[in-house]
Amino acid sequence: MDATSNVEEGGASTWLCDYIVEQQLRHLRPDDLVDFGAGAGKNGRLARRALGTDCKTIAVEGFERTAATLKERGIYDRVDTALLQQWVDNDEGKYSCALFGDVIEHLTPRQIHYVLRKCLDKFAHVIIVVPLYDIFQDDAYGNELEIHRSYITSGFFDRYKPVEKHVVKGGEFSIMNLLITTHPQLPPLYRRFLWRVFHVTMLVLQPLGLARPLVDLMKRFGRKYSWLIR
Repeated sequence: MDATSNVEEGGASTWLCDYIVEQQLRHLRPDDLVDFGAGAGKNGRLARRALGTDCKTIAVEGFERTAATLKERGIYDRVDTALLQQWVDNDEGKYSCALFGDVIEHLTPRQIHYVLRKCLDKFAHVIIVVPLYDIFQDDAYGNELEIHRSYITSGFFDRYKPVEKHVVKGGEFSIMNLLITTHPQLPPLYRRFLWRVFHVTMLVLQPLGLARPLVDLMKRFGRKYSWLIR
């Protein structure tokens, strides 16, 4: 990215898609979030704003000086100093959500697809924020990890069948946001049956004053329910 981004020592931070990421996190309500290439910790603060302390946050940062600063700031519950491609190889956990915020373009295309294939086995959801058509950035503040190594187009990630894709233009550059989910989609007939059951239930519970409490419970504990209201 260039000077049109908000930049702090330790990483460039693209703000154009922040509101989309925040809404995605509020909707998904992950139990834990791994922020790859955490940089100055912007996405960690965003996650805290969206989810409070209900979500465990883990930063993965490959630049040692930046990782040390993140540990001092206490933004995340845990900070791992590692290149993200090494982290996905070595960490054996299963997690709710991965967030690649303005970082995945620093890998080669081969590395990107390798990392994403590994993440689809480890995470229920993957959020990606990436600049489009931008392979011009070099290293910054002594950090060679800031070099852009891939020319990303709007169709680069289509093979992963994202459930959301947003392209936001700002000034002379464009940013893309993607949400990829590993949850299998329900068969159409089953979805229609559940949709019908939900709406009939609402009609029965509403006169009793119980429709809203049920929806509040769904918002608190449900993982994916928005399709029921469409």
